[in-house]
Amino acid sequence: MKLLKFSSLLATVALVALLQPAQAQPNLDNMFLDEDTDSFDPGLPVGAEFPEIRAIYDGVEINGIESFFGDKGAVFLAMRSVDW
Repeated sequence: MKLLKFSSLLATVALVALLQPAQAQPNLDNMFLDEDTDSFDPGLPVGAEFPEIRAIYDGVEINGIESFFGDKGAVFLAMRSVDW
């Protein structure tokens, strides 16, 4: 019985070792670009003034994000509702 368990374990380890090279490896060639050369630009240019917004925050209507700036600035993320 112990021999059967050992041989099963040995067969499993051998199978894993044989299949290891067959697993997909990520292609990391040209992963980083020196510059962005395409015409797609979804955001504001660096240094541009943030456009006015209209939103409700904590029950109060706000028209800008200046009140959220800390000593390190702010990150603004907008998500479109998925509840249509």
